[in-house]
Amino acid sequence: MHELNILLKIEFRRAFKNKLFAASIVIGLALAAGAFIQTVVPHIDVLGGYDGSVASYPHSVFTSWMGIGIGYDIWATVYLYVCILLAALPYCSTFVKDNNSQYILQYYSRISKNRLHIAKFITTFVVGGLIVVIPLLVNLIATMMFVPALKPIENGLFMGNGSSFMNVLFVKHTFIYTFIYIVQFFIYGGAFCVIALASSYIFNNSFLVMLMPFVTFYGLGVVSNMLRNMFGMDSFNPMRLLASNILSDKQLAAYILEPIIITVISGIIFFVKGADNEAL
Repeated sequence: MHELNILLKIEFRRAFKNKLFAASIVIGLALAAGAFIQTVVPHIDVLGGYDGSVASYPHSVFTSWMGIGIGYDIWATVYLYVCILLAALPYCSTFVKDNNSQYILQYYSRISKNRLHIAKFITTFVVGGLIVVIPLLVNLIATMMFVPALKPIENGLFMGNGSSFMNVLFVKHTFIYTFIYIVQFFIYGGAFCVIALASSYIFNNSFLVMLMPFVTFYGLGVVSNMLRNMFGMDSFNPMRLLASNILSDKQLAAYILEPIIITVISGIIFFVKGADNEAL
C-alpha cells in the first residue's frame, strides 16, 4: 500500500504539472464562461421570463446552469462534444510514451508491475474525471451566485414532462438529481479516458492512443443511432445520456451501466496485457 501511495503521488504530480492539464482546464472554463454569459447573465433578471401564465416561471438555477443547457445551448453543447478530448490530452498518452522510451522499465525493476498499473489506471480515471467535471462545477457555482435555486415544476421549462422516475427525482429532489448528474459526468470522463490504457497495447503511437477515448465516445454515438434507426433500440449514445434535460427512464440502465462496462473491459485488457508487458 505504501508503494502504491508513492506511485499515485508521482503520477498525479506528472499529470497536474503537465501544461496540457492547465490548457484543458482553461479551455473547459472558457466554454463554461461562454455558457454563463449566454444563458445566466440574461437570467439575472429573475422575473424576465415570467408573465404569470402556467407556461412561464421565474428564472432558476435549474433552467440556467450549463448542465441543463446541454443539447440546447450552443456553449454547453460544444463543451459536451469536446470534453472527452480535453480529458484525454494531459495524461492518457503517458503510458505508451513510457513504454516507447523504455522509461517504464525503471519502474518495473524497482516495484511491483501490478501496483504500477493500478496507479496508472487510477490516475488516468481521476484526471479524466476532474477535467470534465471542474468546468461544470464552476458554472453551477457561478450560476448559484446570481440566480435563485427555485424549485422546478413540471411545466416543460425544466425537462421532459411525465411521471417517470427521473422526472420525479428532478422535481422533488433537485439537488440530489444534480449531484448524481455531476458524479456521473465525472465517472464518464474517467471511464472513457481509461480506454487509452487498453489502446496502448494496440497502437504504438501516443497521438492515436490519446485520440481513442474521443473516437470511442463519438463511435458509440454513431453505432447507437444506427441501431436505434434500424431496430428501434433504446439509445446508449453517451452524448445523449449526458444531456441531463432529456434523460428518460428507458435510458437509465444505459446511463448507469455504460461507464461501468467501459471501465471493466478497459481494465481487463490493460491488466491482462500488462502482466506480460516488458515495454513495447
